Amino acid sequence: MTETASGHLLPDVTVNGLGQNPCINENDENINLAKQLNARAQRRRCIWNMFVFSVCYFLTFTGFWALSNLQSTMNAAGGIGDYSQAVIYVTSMFSSLFLPKMFIEKFGCKTLLAVGTLACCFTIASNMYLNWGLMMTASAVAGLVNGPYISAQTLYIDETATRFQSNINENLEFIMAAFFGVFMFFMESTQVWGNLISYFVLSNGKPPEVNASTPLDCGVNFFPSKNESNKNLDPPSEEQRLLLTGIFLAMGLLAFLILLAFLEPLKNDLKVDSGCRSVGHQLISAFRRLQNPQQLLLIPLTLYIGLEGPFYAYDITQAYIACSWGVHHVGFVTVCFGVCGALMSLLVGPLVKYISQMAVLILAAVANVSICIVLFLWDPTPDFKTMYFVIAGVWGMGDAIWWSQVTALYGLMFPNDREAAFSNLYFWSFLGFFLSYSYANYFTVAVKINILLCFLFVGMLGYMIGQIKLKSSSRTDYVPIPDGGDSS
Repeated sequence: MTETASGHLLPDVTVNGLGQNPCINENDENINLAKQLNARAQRRRCIWNMFVFSVCYFLTFTGFWALSNLQSTMNAAGGIGDYSQAVIYVTSMFSSLFLPKMFIEKFGCKTLLAVGTLACCFTIASNMYLNWGLMMTASAVAGLVNGPYISAQTLYIDETATRFQSNINENLEFIMAAFFGVFMFFMESTQVWGNLISYFVLSNGKPPEVNASTPLDCGVNFFPSKNESNKNLDPPSEEQRLLLTGIFLAMGLLAFLILLAFLEPLKNDLKVDSGCRSVGHQLISAFRRLQNPQQLLLIPLTLYIGLEGPFYAYDITQAYIACSWGVHHVGFVTVCFGVCGALMSLLVGPLVKYISQMAVLILAAVANVSICIVLFLWDPTPDFKTMYFVIAGVWGMGDAIWWSQVTALYGLMFPNDREAAFSNLYFWSFLGFFLSYSYANYFTVAVKINILLCFLFVGMLGYMIGQIKLKSSSRTDYVPIPDGGDSS
């Protein structure tokens, strides 16, 4: 209360708020409410775009990855399967190094995602007939588009996650891991449905069991040229080939239409003056990134994630599943790969939050080493069917962790130049893919496992050294990865 000159006590309007302008108060409340509603709408848009993008990827790559798993068996004649895969990834290497920045700035992420979907459809269609020229042309086109496509894909998820985090009080590392984890769920789900489709199409007319091969022909001692007479490795009929690729092609074209109709463009990814200078800038930035010790330490691990995927898709499917149990069981077993990978994709975000990213990556490394030991010791036989599914499931969980977390790691560690960082990520991972398919027909599985383990050991060592250096560094041009889960 305040006292007037006449001694009367008046209420203290500054304390009780009675003298505040009600119009001003109402405006403040409206502004706060508008901000909350706008933030909520932004979050919904981020979730919607993430969902649409993930569904389109799922529809497109269900066929692509299912057919990739069958290249060593369905397209084994003349080595056309593994050579076509090698062409995809050698062209992807160079397109990821030169083209992404210019194409993203010129056309935007949405346009590149649409073009990449069409290129994938062309690759799927090329599998209808076993023609060397057609498959190599389709593979080269897919590779040239793949570099800008996958950079646009990663940038779209990264930017969507960043926008979502700006409207919510949560750790960026957790949000980034969760968004990439959701995408990996759809990515791994392609292995489930694509391989289910391939199993039902290719098993039509097959007897319950195919002739069993002698254990010495399959497994760790497998060599393609020594198994040409193995009936389990006979390719599918022309009718089955046409039906399978026709289903996958229809799914890809549907994805293209959905993407055009419902996916929102980022709008901040276009630049008017983009051109050849962007190519030079991208190349210079990528090579400058190699001067960064953190980038150099990540190269072996990035190569490894390019090697481990083809090792399952080409070697495990051919040397263990098809060789001893028949080509039509490749899809059946690989469903387990997809299911376990999809489940791990949903769990990886919370795992990173509560036990740290380093612990999650160590878990993936231990899982891969364990399976490599099993592959050395086990002689594959349909009498022990459970082991096929254990190998596929554990490898699928590891694959989901590697791709989601290494991709998120690049976005977190190099936020000031994400295009150059992602170019390096995909250049080195595509190099791993290319190397794996290049020596596929020249080494036994035992040699390939040893190569894989060497890259895994060196890669994890480099990653941990980099994290130790990062924690003791005072630099601020990248986001440190905290030890514990939730550091916010």
